[in-house]
Amino acid sequence: MSNALNLLAVQNVAVLRALRDRPDGGWDNVPALANHLGRDRSNLAKTLDKLEAEGLAAFNPLAHGLTSDGLAQLAMIDRAEGGAAGQGADPGASADRAGGVLFLTHAQILPDPANARRDWDSDEARDELDALRQDVLQNGLLQNLVVRGPEADIGGVRIADGQGDYAPLYTLVGGERRWRAIGEAITDGDWEVDTPIPCRLLETDDLGHRLAALAENLQRRNLNPLEKAQAFEALAEAGLSNKEIADRVSCTPEHVQQHRRFLQLDEADQQRMSLSKDDPRHLSVREARQKLAKKSDEPAAIVLSPTARLALAEVRHATFARGGGMWASIRVNETALQSEDLQHLVDIGALRHDGRAQYGKNAGWNEIARGHIWPYPVFDPPLDVPTDDEPSRDQALRDEQLRAGHTPADPVDGEPAAYFTPWLADLGELSAEGQEIAAAARLREETEAKERQRRDDERAQRTRLWAEARARHTQLLEAAHAAPLAGDPSEVAAIAADVERPFPWRMLPTAQIVAANGASVKDRLTYGAPSDQELAINQMIVVAANTAAGYATPAIEAPAPEDEESDGADA
Repeated sequence: MSNALNLLAVQNVAVLRALRDRPDGGWDNVPALANHLGRDRSNLAKTLDKLEAEGLAAFNPLAHGLTSDGLAQLAMIDRAEGGAAGQGADPGASADRAGGVLFLTHAQILPDPANARRDWDSDEARDELDALRQDVLQNGLLQNLVVRGPEADIGGVRIADGQGDYAPLYTLVGGERRWRAIGEAITDGDWEVDTPIPCRLLETDDLGHRLAALAENLQRRNLNPLEKAQAFEALAEAGLSNKEIADRVSCTPEHVQQHRRFLQLDEADQQRMSLSKDDPRHLSVREARQKLAKKSDEPAAIVLSPTARLALAEVRHATFARGGGMWASIRVNETALQSEDLQHLVDIGALRHDGRAQYGKNAGWNEIARGHIWPYPVFDPPLDVPTDDEPSRDQALRDEQLRAGHTPADPVDGEPAAYFTPWLADLGELSAEGQEIAAAARLREETEAKERQRRDDERAQRTRLWAEARARHTQLLEAAHAAPLAGDPSEVAAIAADVERPFPWRMLPTAQIVAANGASVKDRLTYGAPSDQELAINQMIVVAANTAAGYATPAIEAPAPEDEESDGADA
């Protein structure tokens, strides 16, 4: 037995009810039933024959009534009409009042273009739709769809009722998942295209329609945050405040505002919010809030004049072509200091100008570089000169030059890029002031180079002396290994002096061993107070070394007394 409504049953529901509720003994004849229904007797006789042939009415329906299929169809119609014993209606016929039930074919029902729900293709949505389709096929449509209309300005659809008439179109307010499930069943051949679908008619304007649709979706499977945000935004565009929206859908105004802000995310992040939660690419509500919080802290985009924008793009390119890196400083012409464009770029933090360089290859020149401020200014439209790819960087420069109305020359391998910003394109001559600074820088560099060479020579000399002392010490160790009493104390003392650790050595109260000149021989093992073991070992080293060199070991210094707190205030 099918759980779908039968078109013949829907069209003749009054006849089905009369056969079900026939008087004792049944109807006397067709004229008696026709009088009861107000129908033409000849047409009624044909209807009874069709109901019997369809298996809805029993043999001799006037006496025996409906079959089990006929009773089931009537029960579904009663359920669809909310139990009302109203007259049946042809598919597409208007209900008498708002809230009334009409029976429409699937083709007569249009999806709501403003429906907040957008997720029909995720695995989760497809699984739910397939389960709903199976439920509708097995148990019938247990809840009516909700529609508004008819949509007079859209037209109609020809229904397969044998008459070729056009039936009006209606727009869904609630139940799009059920409508889509029926559509898939029709595609698979499990649902007849002309099977009536019970729908409740809702008379409402656009705002009421959106509220009703949102309420319908909130009562079903939870909308994802982005779908909810789009629904709230549609209501706001219709004139409702956040508080009014919140009152209508039973939430807080903060909840509404928070979701509307999700629409400020870029398109990629909005798509990630629509993914199922088990998808690794899914953007959670918490992550979306963090992105929005970070975005709200970003400065507003700056619109640059064409010449200032070109100057910034060319400086960025030149920092790689002339300077070697993103933060490199580059030379500019003296006239750059009178440029309003450069001053504006410095004022907004895009570039920095630190005056004349006092050191390095740019000494004496005015130099500029990328600004160090954070966050870096954002421009509208975005200005991007790639940092890690030379061809892309050159192409970006050409694009900006074309945007500014210039025609860049075709690139030539090995040739530097040509700039159109005057104080960058032609560096000119170094001024007298700059020449003085450059000369002083060269002199300073020469002096520093000589000093570095002197220190290097001294370091090399000490290295040679220490290497010789190490060789002599190795000989001394070999002699001591062969004969413990061997080894000249004066040689031990001489080696210690060569490595700048002259005897006698002594141990400090901290357990550190130092030479006669105060240089450290052996540092502490730990930063805490020395243990008795460490003190004993280090003192033994001092005594042994001094004895080997022929020196007496100095007395152990007493620890310095700790400061005692004064009993009274300072006088």
